[in-house]
Amino acid sequence: MLDSNLQSLRSKPLLPNEPRIINSAFQQLLTDRYLTPNLHELESYFLAIRESLDSELSQLKPVKLGKSYPLGQCLEIAEAVYKRLRAARQFALPPHAIKGFDAMRAFLRDGGSFRQVWGDLRGQYFQNAFQLGTLYLDVANDTVVATKPKIEILPFEQANIVPIRDFEHFIIVAQRYWKDEVYPNHVLPGLAPYCPLIHMSKVGAVRLHDATQYMIGMTRIKAFEPSETVLRAAPMPQDLFDAVREALKGTSLRVASNPEQGRREALRQCQQYRAKRWHQSDKPFDKILLEVQQSNYRFSQFQFTRKPKEIDMATVKIDDKEYDADSLSEEANTQLQNLRFVDQELARLQGQAAVLQTARTSYANALKAALPDGK
Repeated sequence: MLDSNLQSLRSKPLLPNEPRIINSAFQQLLTDRYLTPNLHELESYFLAIRESLDSELSQLKPVKLGKSYPLGQCLEIAEAVYKRLRAARQFALPPHAIKGFDAMRAFLRDGGSFRQVWGDLRGQYFQNAFQLGTLYLDVANDTVVATKPKIEILPFEQANIVPIRDFEHFIIVAQRYWKDEVYPNHVLPGLAPYCPLIHMSKVGAVRLHDATQYMIGMTRIKAFEPSETVLRAAPMPQDLFDAVREALKGTSLRVASNPEQGRREALRQCQQYRAKRWHQSDKPFDKILLEVQQSNYRFSQFQFTRKPKEIDMATVKIDDKEYDADSLSEEANTQLQNLRFVDQELARLQGQAAVLQTARTSYANALKAALPDGK
């Protein structure tokens, strides 16, 4: 029985950015040959790449969701480092990083695996990192606690980063890490098989989650059953449903008339998409992605008045110290409300920027596909 389970795991298709090593024996051989003897030099190499980007990234997005760079910018840093790594040249590196560059180049030349991964790190965070042979590489180790070292390298199995199993797993980490309220998507039933969750952040920003290649791949590979499971939950709260419906007014998107009708229709769509074998086809994906982008753009433009449960107006935590809101001076309360408003606006604008960047990437890919082959 154990042998059959191991064989099933080995033969399971690898999802985009899934934190799992394929052909581990071969990758271990290459890791032992090229990487393990040069761990200090590799750390110097990755640190040089990271430090070459910090000034640029901190200017590009100095604040994210009310937190100063690098806090909360794990994805942005990982993607920037990945691009820089692919373009890096030995002559552009400081002397102490050159040996690390040479070791990695030899490792990749002989078939070593280097890929971005994303998953649940130690039950606490969503983590963007890298699988480098049989090593775990985090180039944004300081994005939760800014005083931690920027680079972390350790054996992959010791990192304790695991794939997101289903949407229930995703909800647990989202509530713990982002402090989000998470509800079933009973307002846009046509999108629900692909994106079955709606989030409200701790500053009141609403977003349809999660149109990433991994999460959509995860539900498609299981014929939308993970989506169907979370959509069976109780209908989303009427006040949030009404606010989301109002935000989508005037769009061409098909919106449910009430939460219970939306719940029934979302479940029916999962069954219909499965019967049509849409989980096996990429054809509907572009349309779905554009509708998700359109929805999130409208949410970013809408002023939601519903307060997240996590915002406790009785107490205020400032610099890790709690204050009774009623005891604050009028001036302090005014500045507190100003701060909350700015945080919410930042979240709205950053969500809008993320939507536009995703749309730009889609349009750029479509343009490339439409161009004639170069000579």
